[in-house]
Amino acid sequence: MTGIGAVVASRMASASVAPLANALGPGSLVVDVGAGTGLRAKALANRGFDVVAIEPDPVEVMRATADLADTNAEVVRAGVHELREVMGARRADAVVLWHVLEHLDDLGDALGRVSRVMRDGGMLSVAVPNRDSLEARVFGNSWHAWEPSRHRWHFDECSLRLVLGEAGFSVEEISPRGGWGYPSSLAFSLAPGLDPQVNPARGMAGRALAAAMIPAAFGARAAGQGSQLVTLARRT
Repeated sequence: MTGIGAVVASRMASASVAPLANALGPGSLVVDVGAGTGLRAKALANRGFDVVAIEPDPVEVMRATADLADTNAEVVRAGVHELREVMGARRADAVVLWHVLEHLDDLGDALGRVSRVMRDGGMLSVAVPNRDSLEARVFGNSWHAWEPSRHRWHFDECSLRLVLGEAGFSVEEISPRGGWGYPSSLAFSLAPGLDPQVNPARGMAGRALAAAMIPAAFGARAAGQGSQLVTLARRT
C-alpha cells in the first residue's frame, strides 16, 4: 500500500488504538485478535507496547509479518479459538477485537476464550458496526455493514453492552464514532464494488474514496451518529 491509501490506513489505525493506549501502562502486553495486515499492531508497537498479532488468514499473516518485521510485535496465524495455545502462560493486559465480533458464530464462547488469556482488570477494546447509526438508517438494506455473507451479528449500544456484560466485562466507555475511525463504511455503502475485501484489484480506488469520505464521516461522529461503536471494557 502506498500514497494516500497508506496515509489514510495509518491514520485510521493510530486513531483506533489511541483510547486503549492512553489507558495502558508502559510495556503492557496487547493481543490484537483478527489483526489483518497488522496496522493496529504496528501502531501499538510504535507506542512501546509488546504486541501479539493474531490473524487466521494466511495472506494477511504474510503481509503483517513483512510490515511488522522492524517492530517488537509477534505475528501468529491463529483464530480466536486458539488463543490459549498461542498465549500459553502469558496473560494479556489488553485485547483488541476490532471488527471481529460481528463475524463470530458463538459470541459467548469467543469472549470466554478472550477473558481466559487476560489478567484481572485487563482492558478490552472492541469496535463493531453501529446498526443504529445515521448511515444504517439512510442506506437501509444497502448499508455496507449489513454484509449478510460475512456478518453474523449486528449491534447497537444496548446489545453490545449486554453481550460484553454477560461475558464478564464491565463497559467503561462506549461511543459512536466516525471520521478517521471509519470512513470506509460510508465509502463502500456508496460504491460496494470498491471495497478492497470484495475486489482487491480496485483497492486503491476504494481507499481513495474512503479518504474523500472522512469529512462526512467526521460530521456524523460529531453529531453522535458515527457508523461504528467503539468500546473500552474491563475484565472483572
